[in-house]
Amino acid sequence: MKILSSAAMKEADRRTIEEIGMPGALLMETAGLRVVELLLSEKPSAKRIVVLAGPGNNGGDGLVIARLLQNAGITVSLWSTVKAGNYKGDAGINEHYLDRVGFPIHRILDHAGLERFREAINRTDLIVDALLGIGTDRDVEGLLARIIESVNSSETPVLSVDIPSGLNADSGAVMGCAIRADWTVTFAFPKFGLLNYQGADQAGEIHVAQINIPSFLVEDEPVDLLTAEQVANLLPARPYLSHKGSLGSLTIVAGSPGMSGAAVLAGESALKSGAGLVYLAVPQALCAVIDAKLAEVITIALPESESGVISPSAVDQILERLNSCQALAVGPGLKPGSETGALLENLIKNSQVPLVLDAGALDGLKGRLELLKEAKYPPVLTPHPGEMARLINASVSDIQKNRLLIVLKYARMWNCILLLKGHNTIIATPEGRAFVNPTGGPSLATAGSGDLLTGMIASLIAQGVSAENAAAAGAFIHGLAGDMVPEGRGHMAGDVMAYYKEAFSYLIKEHKSKNHFIFKIRPC
Repeated sequence: MKILSSAAMKEADRRTIEEIGMPGALLMETAGLRVVELLLSEKPSAKRIVVLAGPGNNGGDGLVIARLLQNAGITVSLWSTVKAGNYKGDAGINEHYLDRVGFPIHRILDHAGLERFREAINRTDLIVDALLGIGTDRDVEGLLARIIESVNSSETPVLSVDIPSGLNADSGAVMGCAIRADWTVTFAFPKFGLLNYQGADQAGEIHVAQINIPSFLVEDEPVDLLTAEQVANLLPARPYLSHKGSLGSLTIVAGSPGMSGAAVLAGESALKSGAGLVYLAVPQALCAVIDAKLAEVITIALPESESGVISPSAVDQILERLNSCQALAVGPGLKPGSETGALLENLIKNSQVPLVLDAGALDGLKGRLELLKEAKYPPVLTPHPGEMARLINASVSDIQKNRLLIVLKYARMWNCILLLKGHNTIIATPEGRAFVNPTGGPSLATAGSGDLLTGMIASLIAQGVSAENAAAAGAFIHGLAGDMVPEGRGHMAGDVMAYYKEAFSYLIKEHKSKNHFIFKIRPC
């Protein structure tokens, strides 16, 4: 499913009306219907609803929603910030209809109207926010700001139409102030701002509703939202006559004193993600510890430059092992330093299989990122925001505010597949394509979670999945397993991995959408 900027969404709207011939009024009617369907499904106990309608098409959607809710037997109070008769186009058609049938529209044009609106929202079960749409590009001020503050200060649940009012649809920034929604029904395609920065926190649970805008109109857009169906189709078949040698082999170079757990988690994750054979190459001093913790991997003892630190001379041994492998992961628990840097340089230049680089390997790349261009295949890098900030000498705040642009820029610049971890993980390719992953939440915010992801991505590559698809699928499945962990505190990385089997089974059996809402994004 494509993710669109506000400009791309407006262009798709225009082409649907002008080139396809779909009347704008019908698109507006369908949009309103989808919101009402969700309301009746998610909040059937709401018998009194306030609809807040602003100017433009977003306000027009609100007018449609109010009428359809009343037709469904709901007591509706409709409030508009537009003077009577000032709606234009398709919104004007709906205002004219409501006027002719005697449907009351209350107006919020001054302080007195605001006070009456505040009284109304304190006596209702739910507020529908159709105040401002995806075109908000400057700070919300004055009366509109006070309306938004009134909604946020009430204890009434809020459903936002297309995007929470006051949110920038491209950056996700709050433009002065913005509605904090419990649900957002966005139309046709997700918008960047709903998945990035503050927007991901403001939007609540996001539903994508189809309103008859053809997907082929946006097929050239470069950013996709990962879906269960898409990820399920990326997974390789597991034939009945499979054996461990036919299901992929990989090597993981990992571990240092005090960090043996990272190596164990990456190795176990690779096995539980479906690889037939996993070789865990660790400093010789750690072998006994690794063997005691994990029976199913094959441990390879590597020479050390000092106790627990892998020597650069280990490169020949690792490369020889890769003759029987399809993927190499480097980094979980590796100690940063000159020895690790030298080892990493040799592996990048000489590995004949795809690479996944994380943790200690990322530290070894700082200031030497030109090495990535010497790899046979574009490597997969999996930094969290702090690691990404160190790699490009930026602040974490700068990274978080510009996640998509930064990932697209550096994936191309470094010729790598760049996976930036965090809420709505982004995966970008050197060709300028990107995927946004909607799964995962607080259960992944624990030590060792990244090691699991490294193991899963490398495992999928070893099983024959392309590196970019393995990064996308790995992020989705890892996050899905995290979403299956019971909510609350007390969970560790191993608890997330315990749900890998269930996550894979879900993708195979239950990925088909059963309603109009193609994808539902679980909020953090």
